[in-house]
Amino acid sequence: MHHARATLKEQGYRLTPQRTAVWETLRGAGRHMTAEEVAGATRRSLPGIDTSTVYRTLELLVSLDLVTETKLGSARSYFEVSPDPGHHHFVCERCGAVGHFGDELFAPLYRALEASDGFTPTRARATVFGVCRRCRDGAGEPARPARPAADGTPAPRLADDEAPAPGRP
Repeated sequence: MHHARATLKEQGYRLTPQRTAVWETLRGAGRHMTAEEVAGATRRSLPGIDTSTVYRTLELLVSLDLVTETKLGSARSYFEVSPDPGHHHFVCERCGAVGHFGDELFAPLYRALEASDGFTPTRARATVFGVCRRCRDGAGEPARPARPAADGTPAPRLADDEAPAPGRP
């Protein structure tokens, strides 16, 4: 169960079959998933798992920083195994493509906060909305098609080649 097993034990939580199944579902997916998608996929390996158990497990994993919860432009939350090192998201408002950028773009902001306010940032989480290169250039097609959620709501589209230029938002 990767480092999640150690973290759960260190924090005094039992390693239940349900927690293991939810963790393995997210880890194996390698993508952003809604809670409903996690529940549906987890039921393939653990048919009797209750949806409320999945929600509680996701809350626990988020509270332990093992899983990241992100809003990608809708009221719906998406979950993924917390990346190491951390990453942030940018979302195209036209086609829904989702890309990632690293903490290094926050370095100037961190330095400015330290210099102006004496504040030492330790972490940040950001989702930046705008228009991707493909839509801006007129192609308008995402790199990979969206996979609809279990309830039919389109999932965010993941853009493999979308990355912000250094120093550009």
